[in-house]
Amino acid sequence: MVSSGDDILSRRIAELERENAELRAYAAAIDLGGDSVAVADADHRIVSVNAGFTRATGLTLAQVAGRAPGFLRAGLHPPEFFEEVCRTVARDGHWEGEVLNRRSSGEIFSEQMRITVLRDEAGKVSRHLYVARDVTEMREATEGLWRQKNYDPLTELPNRSLILDRLLQSLVVAGRENRRAALLFLGLDGFKTINDTLGHTIGDMVLKEVARRFQMALRRGDTLGRFGSDEFTVVLPGIDSVDQVETVVRALMECLHEPLVVEGHQILLSCSVGASLWPGDGEDVESLQRNATSALQQAKQSGRATYRFFTPDMDARAQARTRLAGELSDALAHEEFSLVYQPMIDVESGRVAGAEALLRWQNRYIGAVGPDQFVPLAEEMGMILPIGRWLLGAACREAAGWRDLELGPLKVAINVSARQVQQTDIAELVRAALAESGLAPELLTVEITESLILTSGAEVAAKLQRIRDMGAHIAVDDFGTGYASLSYLKQFPVDILKIDRTFVADALTNPDDARLIEAIIGLGHSLNMKVVGEGVESLDQMVFLAERGCDLVQGYRFSPPLAADRFREFVKGHR
Repeated sequence: MVSSGDDILSRRIAELERENAELRAYAAAIDLGGDSVAVADADHRIVSVNAGFTRATGLTLAQVAGRAPGFLRAGLHPPEFFEEVCRTVARDGHWEGEVLNRRSSGEIFSEQMRITVLRDEAGKVSRHLYVARDVTEMREATEGLWRQKNYDPLTELPNRSLILDRLLQSLVVAGRENRRAALLFLGLDGFKTINDTLGHTIGDMVLKEVARRFQMALRRGDTLGRFGSDEFTVVLPGIDSVDQVETVVRALMECLHEPLVVEGHQILLSCSVGASLWPGDGEDVESLQRNATSALQQAKQSGRATYRFFTPDMDARAQARTRLAGELSDALAHEEFSLVYQPMIDVESGRVAGAEALLRWQNRYIGAVGPDQFVPLAEEMGMILPIGRWLLGAACREAAGWRDLELGPLKVAINVSARQVQQTDIAELVRAALAESGLAPELLTVEITESLILTSGAEVAAKLQRIRDMGAHIAVDDFGTGYASLSYLKQFPVDILKIDRTFVADALTNPDDARLIEAIIGLGHSLNMKVVGEGVESLDQMVFLAERGCDLVQGYRFSPPLAADRFREFVKGHR
């Protein structure tokens, strides 16, 4: 007979066989399924993985056993993300979400993962179960559809839908931060002609290049989009003043000044711009869009390459600036520029050594316009180049005439802009002006800014050396404001340092300015340079500079800038 103990053992063996069969069936089902499964112990060390895990990661159990699953992280989530995952698992016993991991090949992939805590009969954590599904293709497909819906396929810029969404976000942030936002509409002038004459293929290439230039001209955080055939739009967040908007607008317009070279065609293009601001020009996206469009239409009606603001108060200021720009573009043709000359005095002899030629503008409608208003505008418009050529020639001709009147060997100093030096053959311009006027090269001083020295390299230094090789002199104007060091000065052919007037003004009351002037004079003389003190308005300032060895001075202490005939009289009276 079979004992009852044998019966119990047989039944137990049969139960275990059934359980093992079920476990094998479960394991086979898990392996055949598409999910990746990893089992880790209470300390998150991997103890088992399925075939799906190996397919997803390229790693076998032998390669991952004993390691924490965190080694698979792609490193694209912030640390706070995983800290929150751990807190959730500890608190709730599970977590579910999307993570970016890295395969053994280095490829990054996206997984929808669920982490579950398994506990034993005593309630203690015994296992952690990681079940994940590769959603990379689905995510890429979803992102592709989203991009197709929200981006322009030609320029790869946000389209109308996305740009309006970005505008709404900017309005929300601006309201929260008590700031402003702006919407710009840009229309390409004459683009239809390009399509009609060169074809749509060239037109498409032009649009792509324009988009690239616009993108380069914007600030970080600005959003550029394509709204239509030849219309672009820009969302400007974080605006504190209208000047910021104008700066961006001018940068966008200036980036088209250089011709576009497409398939051998040189294409000149400009744009008109309309702007609306929040709050003030509308309380929602639709009204801002409508008003920016109206402003663009006004800009186009006013001519090419211009811009308009929508609101009356802002438009009045923009209109005034636009009018000034329009008048400035015709100023040379109408001979509205003139030169005045501020005497430069030799400290040792007290005699007039020469003069600095200064530009003045008397507009036939507006009247006198200060250099502080029109010179920056001329820089922005690119007008500084033709204006600079005129100034150079006119000053050389006037200085050459001083010789004929037997006024002595008077030198003339002429300011040139950084753009003139960087974008033109300034040495050739100087040579031509000297040849045309007959002025001796040694009587010409070309004044550059200290900032040019700080931001330029060998190419600019070579241009200045060519000027010096002719016999002319190079001066650094407003020295001391840009922190140019000895090493900078030694790299450039400089003959004269001009101490900025702000230091001279406070030299008698500010010990720091006094010491700085002494240092500049010492530095200049150590490099065999002459030193000029600008803005001298009192006898005490003159004495201060003279006692410290300053070579030349200029300022209202001696004379304001004078018209050409009055300067000649001044020289005759101070022989």
